[in-house]
Amino acid sequence: MPIYQNPRREYQGPLEDYPLENYPDYEPGKPPRTERLANIHFNDEVERIWGFRWGGDQGIGRLREVALIRPHEQEASPLWQKDPNFFLLRQSTFDLDRLNRGLEEYASLLESEGVRVRWMEYADTWGGYGPMRKMFMGGAICTLKGGVILPRYGQNSFIRGRNPNFQKFFASINCPILHQVHGLGICESGVFVPFAENAILAGLGSTSNEDGLEQVRQVMLRNGVTDIPVAHYTTIHDSFESGGEFHVDMFFGVVDLGVAVIYPAAMDYQAYKWLAERGFRFIEVPPDEQRLFCPANLVILEPGKVIMAAGAKETIRRVRDAGVKVLELDTSGIMAGTNGIRCVTTHLVRDEGPSLSDLRRPSI
Repeated sequence: MPIYQNPRREYQGPLEDYPLENYPDYEPGKPPRTERLANIHFNDEVERIWGFRWGGDQGIGRLREVALIRPHEQEASPLWQKDPNFFLLRQSTFDLDRLNRGLEEYASLLESEGVRVRWMEYADTWGGYGPMRKMFMGGAICTLKGGVILPRYGQNSFIRGRNPNFQKFFASINCPILHQVHGLGICESGVFVPFAENAILAGLGSTSNEDGLEQVRQVMLRNGVTDIPVAHYTTIHDSFESGGEFHVDMFFGVVDLGVAVIYPAAMDYQAYKWLAERGFRFIEVPPDEQRLFCPANLVILEPGKVIMAAGAKETIRRVRDAGVKVLELDTSGIMAGTNGIRCVTTHLVRDEGPSLSDLRRPSI
């Protein structure tokens, strides 16, 4: 075994005195023993090479680090008011100052809970089809233990172009990019919600197709995720009035091991059944609160402790009755479209949490 687990931090001596025994393929007087290197997992080298242990979207352990994105002034352009439905705007006017205040208040709450906040800024605000909006949203599909997966968007064309900004940001913080969804694959943020260290609920719909899910699934399997059930989410057609969702995290949010907030009208039965058979308990969101606050779009700080939209009073009461601590956040400043708390958050680092095997199945 190497003497130093992280030599760049641990070794303080002269370069010429560095112990060769710390090279795992070293054997005195012999060429490199390459067969030894072949048996070392990528994740075992991430901290050694990149300096950090990532994994904010793998599991539900204590959240340690996130990235938030300050909105660009372009978000307030009159261009978007030409067709608010197309540009996914809930209100007739866009208050940039209010959005900034909302994000700052959210950052302060995270920091008060011991979560490090990194701020990302956009260098390029034009995408493949024109100017972009919704640039304050967390953008990676997920951050696994080994690094991040970059998306390919399906919900609209005016955010296709965010990835170069994300790529520069992740490079700046030394976070490996494990995969970029490509080809005809579509898969984006909000499609995956972890519910245990080795289990993630995936979504299939307008923002993720079979090709995209399979690309991401292969990366997840290599990073220790063993169970990836799929929820088929509902359709959005001519309006939002009839329901429909772009993302799983708009109708499913984990608050503790085996406990989730759900809006049943948007969740298909097979996914519900898969979770119920493994012992999940569900807290139902009332229709009026779903329409106004999307309470399932929450951030889990650790098992049994979450941040939720303050306006969702009845859902919060039900979550607290289940023994979960809820920190309330006024989301009126950040719900500048079809989004919630989790949508603006890029999870970067979590402690290891409970696995699926820790969830007791109900007796039959």
